[in-house]
Amino acid sequence: MVRFFTFILTALLFAGLTYTVLSLPQQTQGLAQTVGSQMQNSGVSNPVTAVLMNFRAYDTLLEMAVLFIALLGVYSLGSSAREAKSLLKSPVLKRLGGILVPVLLLLSAYILWIGAQAPGGAFQAGSILSATGILIFLSGWKLDLSYKNFFVRLLASTGLLAFVLVSAITLLFSDTLLEFSATEASYFIFILEAAATVSIAITLFNLFFTIFAQPKEEK
Repeated sequence: MVRFFTFILTALLFAGLTYTVLSLPQQTQGLAQTVGSQMQNSGVSNPVTAVLMNFRAYDTLLEMAVLFIALLGVYSLGSSAREAKSLLKSPVLKRLGGILVPVLLLLSAYILWIGAQAPGGAFQAGSILSATGILIFLSGWKLDLSYKNFFVRLLASTGLLAFVLVSAITLLFSDTLLEFSATEASYFIFILEAAATVSIAITLFNLFFTIFAQPKEEK
């Protein structure tokens, strides 16, 4: 019965998306001019960041919720009887990690910062930060970044939590969800991007970590 309703909902969703795509006009002017005319109020000079973190910040809020749900799904698949072990223990990799990890951390911070002015931002910075965690894990460093760590779980929730708190603040003072004034937009966007970077990195790392987790040897 559950599968039947799932099939019906999926079919309706597919039909709705198909109708939407087929009903789109063949030629459209897009929103480039509208975005360009509001850039001075966005708080950033990169139009992509302006759209993702200001004009359509509620869309990014939902994306953070999806990532958080994905992490909860990964957590539910895990088991306390499993532990992670690096499969690529190598002195060369460990030495290489010692060189690359500081560079990747700086690169992630730079990509996060430059996102306000040029291509970059939370998703790219989070991906690099996640790759740094994977390198640390594969190098065999004793640094627990798995979701079993309470502090890691707390960091994973910071992205969604920041969006919810900022949403509440904007609703309280302007009655509009995630709409920032021109003078405050840059501060709110930086806070949201920094929190999202950490959450994205933790989520991506744990997706990788779950694959490499090995059953704990029975005593």
